[in-house]
Amino acid sequence: MDTYSPEARTYLAELYHRTAGDVGVQVSMYEVGAAVDMEKTLAGKLAEDLIGDGLVEVKTLSGGIGITALGIEQVQAAGLAGGGADAPVVLGDGPLLQGENKAAVVSLVQKIKSAASQQSAPYDSLEEMVIDIKTLEVQLLSPKPKTAIVREVLRAVGQTLKSIGQGDLSDTIEKTTKA
Repeated sequence: MDTYSPEARTYLAELYHRTAGDVGVQVSMYEVGAAVDMEKTLAGKLAEDLIGDGLVEVKTLSGGIGITALGIEQVQAAGLAGGGADAPVVLGDGPLLQGENKAAVVSLVQKIKSAASQQSAPYDSLEEMVIDIKTLEVQLLSPKPKTAIVREVLRAVGQTLKSIGQGDLSDTIEKTTKA
């Protein structure tokens, strides 16, 4: 994985997160690129290159792709799989959320959604979390997502998660949002 460009590494890491490391999951090559601020043509080119290297496979002719076992192995070997308690991503203090940090937040939002859907928490707590998740998703859709907004919304979600018994995920969020 060391021989790949930073863009290719970011793209493959985002694909890994969007598929949750499952070779059976299909996603749009263009949505993967858009999630990490890549133009459609660059996303398509990177996907084609990674398909040629056996790290990504074509699922549909309309741009559906999936990660291969070799792709998963490469992401994990490069330390881009994330989610490990030993190396959480830290947002940093830059004004805009970009690259691998943005991909990590996308992955974190997916984990938050999963945790929220599995809870039988009070309605008020779930409602608050849903609104916060939507706020994060809107920021991530922005061409220039603001780090400060993402950080504060994640902190609020972390507090809600802690109050409903999701301390591990709350701790991950706390590590991610340290300035």
